Amino acid sequence: MSVTVGYLFESLFLGREFIDFLLIFNLRVFDITFMTLFVSSKINLIKAVSFSPSLQFLLIATLTQIQSFVKTFEDFKLALKSRTVNTLRKKDRKNFISSMFYFFLKKSLHNSKERTLALKARGFFD
Repeated sequence: MSVTVGYLFESLFLGREFIDFLLIFNLRVFDITFMTLFVSSKINLIKAVSFSPSLQFLLIATLTQIQSFVKTFEDFKLALKSRTVNTLRKKDRKNFISSMFYFFLKKSLHNSKERTLALKARGFFD
């Protein structure tokens, strides 16, 4: 969307034709997004990488990490919602977001170290 608005302003400023380009550009973006979401909803990624047990293990570990982060993020949102009565000020929102970002950064570093050690113990790395 920002690319479209930026190109629109630039075209208006320079006096260029912009309707054809914006229409084609946005239809391509919509098409790529739609096809990606459609295909990814029909394909089972775990079965798609079943030819390689290592790749399948890596995909499962990645999906587990994503699910863990989504659950933690939802817990953070619910905790914030249950502890606030009024809407947050901009400063409080920034503090909350930065604290959450710091937590996720620490959690990812910790998880990556733990998983690396576990994979080394199972002989995945030399």
